[in-house]
Amino acid sequence: MMSDAPCPLYIFRSANFAPSGNTVVTIAPIDRVAAVYGGEGGGGLSDAFGGVAIFLNDATGERFAGVWGARNASRFRRKMRESIPVVLRRETPAVRLALWSAYGKRPARIR
Repeated sequence: MMSDAPCPLYIFRSANFAPSGNTVVTIAPIDRVAAVYGGEGGGGLSDAFGGVAIFLNDATGERFAGVWGARNASRFRRKMRESIPVVLRRETPAVRLALWSAYGKRPARIR
């Protein structure tokens, strides 16, 4: 159930997506992401970015969805800000990467 509180957007660096271990990641609660991008479980996000990362807080069971890569993370944050009230949190939340997938054709680059 979504609340009226601003949606937290977590921005942090992760070692899970590239050998350099310094990949920008942005995530938000999965219900808020689904409200903006559609698709339960990150499906709409996956369609928009050609991939999705799902994070889980084991203590609370809260799920988060997001994207990795500086450009994708920036596009994700912009659309979230345009759609719902958000608050940026430049910190790594108490979550673990539960799964991620990248498939299909990446979206066309806008010049």
